[in-house]
Amino acid sequence: MTSRDMAEVDSAEPARPTQEILLAFHEAHRRMDATKTQLFEAAAQAFAVAELLVAKGVLGADELDAVRHSVEDRLGETFEHDGLNIALASNAPDKYSMDDTAVEIDCAARLPLCRAACCRLRFPLSEQDIHEGAVQWQLDRPYLNRQGEDGYCVHCSTDSRGCEIYASRPAVCRTYDCRRDSRIWLDFDARIPNPDLP
Repeated sequence: MTSRDMAEVDSAEPARPTQEILLAFHEAHRRMDATKTQLFEAAAQAFAVAELLVAKGVLGADELDAVRHSVEDRLGETFEHDGLNIALASNAPDKYSMDDTAVEIDCAARLPLCRAACCRLRFPLSEQDIHEGAVQWQLDRPYLNRQGEDGYCVHCSTDSRGCEIYASRPAVCRTYDCRRDSRIWLDFDARIPNPDLP
């Protein structure tokens, strides 16, 4: 290594903490989301002009609807393909001020039946979760809860199927009620799980 190489290494910026990097990603995603909103506002303006043209008899309404639906489908596919959709739980309550007694389910007794199926569900995190940094999210699908290769939330213990960040778990985990979720139970009271559970 030359002295120039060593000088470059010495002057290199020190590694940033993971949370700082994730917050930087969050800011970039927030800006992308704002840009997407502006794009949709511009599209609304374009459609308003088109509707005026229909009202004045320049275009037919059926013709315009057919073209509009085609364009919407293409835009939606492009946004999804390019990863421009951002999943963020908006207006989420402060998870630490929530009443944890609202949903009382004997989870420990039901684990052999449901196999913690709720920990395989996908959901968007809140701003609070992102800034706190305890709950991991999937970097390529912001801000969905991160899942492992087994399909379970990365915070779900592979041994006990208990939550490893229980005190910091998201608001949705605090309020989720599986009793009427047909993805998990055919009959909650009779303790009959959905046979299609993975």
